[in-house]
Amino acid sequence: MEEERTQGKLRQAVSAAGGINARVKVALVGVPVLLLILFLTPPWAFGIAVGLISGVSAVELVSATRTGGNIRVMGYVAVSAFAIPFLMSLPQVILGWLFVVFLLTIALFVETLLAYDTERAMPISFFGLNFFAGAVIPLFLGSLSILRSIAEIGPFFDGRVYVLIPIIIAFVTDAGAYFAGHAFGKHKLLEKVSPKKTIEGSIGGFVAALVSMLVFSLVLIFAFDADYSWPAIFLYSILGSAVTQIGDLAFSLIKREYAKKDFGNLLPGHGGVLDRFDSMIFVAPFITVMVFWLPIVVRS
Repeated sequence: MEEERTQGKLRQAVSAAGGINARVKVALVGVPVLLLILFLTPPWAFGIAVGLISGVSAVELVSATRTGGNIRVMGYVAVSAFAIPFLMSLPQVILGWLFVVFLLTIALFVETLLAYDTERAMPISFFGLNFFAGAVIPLFLGSLSILRSIAEIGPFFDGRVYVLIPIIIAFVTDAGAYFAGHAFGKHKLLEKVSPKKTIEGSIGGFVAALVSMLVFSLVLIFAFDADYSWPAIFLYSILGSAVTQIGDLAFSLIKREYAKKDFGNLLPGHGGVLDRFDSMIFVAPFITVMVFWLPIVVRS
């Protein structure tokens, strides 16, 4: 019996090491590509990149929950999820994204009405999940396009730098929680929703976010001679990490409800695109609002 337990722990350790290795490989490829797109392309190109992430995430969600209804519904959701972030990156296309949300709403209701009381009938809950996938997810992720379009306020210091804030908070919180949980995790956070998440991992996420934002701010202070609001940095870090973890748990709840381990398998060690960007979906709009309501940069 003791030998079986030892072998089981060994298999878990090997599996965890493999997962960590895969995550690192994805990060080594994905992070440089993301930075190149962010800093070396125009806003519309960044909008396309966010649109692709949003579109794939939306399709993964609808596929995993089997709420697409038919191929047309899947098409409406995919096109809407791509178009909204892209249009949000084009300030000259005023309210174009709102028109897409309107069209998606009409299309989903028409499909639901036509299928009502037939063998193809779709529960009204299908409408909710398809709307969430095709409108809410892209609107939240599309806020990154709004951040990207902020006018320059100093040498090379513009929206491209602001976009780094939710990216850093989301990715570092995830990494901090993952590694702290594996190293120190003993007390479950919400076991029925996400069995592997621990309180120690959650604390590690908060600490990692705060440290990374402090380092990020110090780098920009020395590089651009910027004057930062330290209370704002603290709030961005702590509240941003909290929102990130809530977003992660929210999508874990969806997976638990539909008995899914991952939303997809495109990214080794992560699962699908949505599994990688689920926490970003919540923190992106939060940081966008914070940037406008409580600026992190103090200008004289």
